[in-house]
Amino acid sequence: MNERARRILKENTDALGIFLLMLGIFSYIMFIMKGYSDLRPHANIALEMLKEHRLLSTNFLMYFLVNLLTFFTGSIYPMRAALVLLISLANTAKYIIVRNAFEELATVKTAKWLSFAMLFVYIIPIKYYLKPLVIFISSDNLYLGYVVPNVWHNSTILCMMPFAVACYLLSVKQFAEYSERRNWQITILLILSILVKPSFFFIYIVSFPVIMFSRYGLSKEFYHSLIPIILGCLCLAYEYLTIYEVGASDGSGVVINIAQLFTLDFWKPRISYLIVSFAFPILFVFTYARKIFIDREFWFILLMVVCSLGIMWCCQETGTRAAHGNFSWQAIAAMWFVYYYILKTIIKEESVANSNHPACRGIRNACVVLYTFGLHVIMGLIYLAKFLIFENIC
Repeated sequence: MNERARRILKENTDALGIFLLMLGIFSYIMFIMKGYSDLRPHANIALEMLKEHRLLSTNFLMYFLVNLLTFFTGSIYPMRAALVLLISLANTAKYIIVRNAFEELATVKTAKWLSFAMLFVYIIPIKYYLKPLVIFISSDNLYLGYVVPNVWHNSTILCMMPFAVACYLLSVKQFAEYSERRNWQITILLILSILVKPSFFFIYIVSFPVIMFSRYGLSKEFYHSLIPIILGCLCLAYEYLTIYEVGASDGSGVVINIAQLFTLDFWKPRISYLIVSFAFPILFVFTYARKIFIDREFWFILLMVVCSLGIMWCCQETGTRAAHGNFSWQAIAAMWFVYYYILKTIIKEESVANSNHPACRGIRNACVVLYTFGLHVIMGLIYLAKFLIFENIC
């Protein structure tokens, strides 16, 4: 091993540790766990796509890579192992991308811990914990019904997230200063994310152009920033056609239902879950309102959250895909960015305090929010343990 390789390995021992941890977690889920997870079904889908000679149809990238890694042999157990490898690499890549982003705001050691926290951060399902007090007596789960920032059972969103996170971080830099080179990097990352799972694009397609318009108006920078959106729409149209038109023989389709939003029956089972899911983000907004309301990144995330909920509530699939929940995954991606932004803002605030800046009076608020964030990370570890031990996603 040459000196450069040794240096790279030494600088990324934390990433190697994360990769081994993820490899262990997802190997257990794939090969040992008996409860529900879509890892095995997705390996089966990759096998079906190979047998049916449609390796480049639908959102194919993850399935194509599974077949590529197994040399298109169609052997199911190596394909399952390949999927575990891909998901573990994806989570490790997300860790590295976030770590590098936080290194711009904090020390290397702190950045590592912050990135680790973002792998596990979760919501605190208050309804579940109030059940022994005979409050919310029907709530017996930590996941279903809530809007959460991380999941462990869905292969495609796990593989999509590193592309989405990298695209998001570049987009935020684009708000500050436009770069043509960065625009093409965003385009590539956005297309890759769509080819794995289009969920992030669902919320990006509205949010990014709106913020770019607010920043650049009807300038050439704004029009050039539409290139990733236009190419993304072409990829989305291709996926739609290969899923619902060419490949659909079971009546699968997409319907939009806005009328249900104006009924009490629609909101009754959802409102308490929404309040619990967004309790901490709302606390954060009230705490940092003066700072974040002038930040375009905040409005970018807010638009993504609103779009994600609107799509989840208004769009539905029909046919055999009706129970797949494919129009809900974008809410998980949006919520992850909410928690990333909360942590980023806290670290910025702490940096101001540590520099003895006159504006450091908010450090107490930062500590309160940071400790609350820590509780959400602990809750994420508890949920993961429950999922692995009791083999139940609820």
